Amino acid sequence: MFDFGGVICTPQPDADLAALAAAAGAVPVADFWAAYWPSRAAYDQALLTAAEFWHDVASRLGRTFAAPQVDELIRLDIASWMHLREGTLALIRDLESAGQRLAVLSNMPVEVARAVEALPLARHFEYLLFSCDLRAVKPDPRCFGQAVDRLGVPADQVTLIDDRQENVTAAARLGLHTIRFTDPGQTRAGLAGIIGGDTLLCCSDTYTDSLCAG
Repeated sequence: MFDFGGVICTPQPDADLAALAAAAGAVPVADFWAAYWPSRAAYDQALLTAAEFWHDVASRLGRTFAAPQVDELIRLDIASWMHLREGTLALIRDLESAGQRLAVLSNMPVEVARAVEALPLARHFEYLLFSCDLRAVKPDPRCFGQAVDRLGVPADQVTLIDDRQENVTAAARLGLHTIRFTDPGQTRAGLAGIIGGDTLLCCSDTYTDSLCAG
């Protein structure tokens, strides 16, 4: 069960953050970032709509956003989460080829979740589980509990791959296997130790698709 942000995709690139800050009215990136996160969990949990989230960001910046500005911020925000890690994609393909059941569990607002569902990579997953649909965010045990229920297997048959220690710790308390993601190669090795299968060790994020396929 893969997290999305920071695992399947990279952290939001600096250029994307600069574009968001510019769209917010040419505010300093540090100020934008400080305004972006306080209500993000509520947005991820669908307690706020996109308009409500961005108006909260605007208020923290001492500004107001017109509707077209909000639309542009939503577009740029979605785009900032769409930079995929090729090494993780190769791992996902190899796991699928090895017959492993795959799922995503990610804190994500509706707009970003629907964009992820439309990506070609979505076809590799049996379940795409998002906080906005579960109405619970990691590391809340309710989020993991709902996810495990959807998968229909005991918790000890699920391995969570997540880049945030608080999420890994909470999942481990519920009996899930866990890997704290740092890079695709490290995660590949960790999974080989949990599920077995030397074939998972054939590739790393430094190899090309053609080498992995071979």
